[in-house]
Amino acid sequence: MRTALGWTVLGVGSLLAGLVAQGTGLPAGWLVGPMLVALALALVWEKHPTVPRWGRTLSLAVVGGMLAAAFRPSVLPLIASHWLPVSLVVCGTLLLSFGAGLLLSGLANLDRKTTALGTLPGAASGMLAMSGPLGADVRLVALMQYTRVVVVVVTATLVGRFVPGAAPQPASGQGFQTASHSVDLLVQGRVPTYAVTVMIVALGAWVGTRLRLPAGALLGSLIFGVALEKFGVVHLAWPTGVPQAAYLVLGLWVGLLFDGASVKRAGRLFPLVLASAVGLVLACAALGWALAALTGVDGMTAYLATTPGGIESVAIVALGTEADAPLVLAVQMLRLLAVVFAGSLLGRWLSASR
Repeated sequence: MRTALGWTVLGVGSLLAGLVAQGTGLPAGWLVGPMLVALALALVWEKHPTVPRWGRTLSLAVVGGMLAAAFRPSVLPLIASHWLPVSLVVCGTLLLSFGAGLLLSGLANLDRKTTALGTLPGAASGMLAMSGPLGADVRLVALMQYTRVVVVVVTATLVGRFVPGAAPQPASGQGFQTASHSVDLLVQGRVPTYAVTVMIVALGAWVGTRLRLPAGALLGSLIFGVALEKFGVVHLAWPTGVPQAAYLVLGLWVGLLFDGASVKRAGRLFPLVLASAVGLVLACAALGWALAALTGVDGMTAYLATTPGGIESVAIVALGTEADAPLVLAVQMLRLLAVVFAGSLLGRWLSASR
């Protein structure tokens, strides 16, 4: 009875928290809201259960499909026209984030794998999803990733509102939509697209798990999805509610990992985590200045293209300003894919070097 009551409270509370977080515009609200509810319940429910493994695997596969759906082949010409500075910016961001992770690891005496996954920018849900399979501390990865996401959203919104030349455009979404949907797809229609998405994600997750890739369910579905997006077979899409359910399950998984001791530890580390997030945002702003100087793009576009995640929030800010939204999204997408693969390789390399 106690277990049934606990899961009922957890389920209802998580749904309400997800709705409230989404309504208030909180980044990744369907993950963060349920995570906070699960954390609060874990502190008062001493012998609380955890999310079953199959639930985490399904959620990883869905997140991989979501990351693949963010990729658009039409952004490749935009990147190709500025390939050298864009490559330098992407590599520079990865090096800066890895350096921030090493610095944080030394100052706070943390595992390097945890700080590496916690500071890699632009794929918070992906880093969180693969941190468990790679042996990192999921709780601290969540703290680092979503602290940075909040800092990025606040600073990008302020820059978009107050920087000269960032006034709203009446039809700012037009260019974004053109860049996103210019591929001739072989599979069209809502129901066929949903069915093919499920098959692609299931097959990719199965292959990735069988090959023992790090976070195989996520990486397998991501690789398969990006390949089919590239060849114009299908644009992956989920029915309404599926992404939210995946985020909710991941949020419950992370929240139920906490206990009193880990909450106290996270609280002690928060000032350092916040300082590292602010420092990374400032360093990436310097990369944005360099991108503007090398390519001649406007400062707002360069800033949004180089700010360290998350891609959804940055895209929304770009669409509401005079920034070149397709170019912003192109650079962010390229870095998102680079971050996911770099995270898996770093996690495996750091595991082997211990």
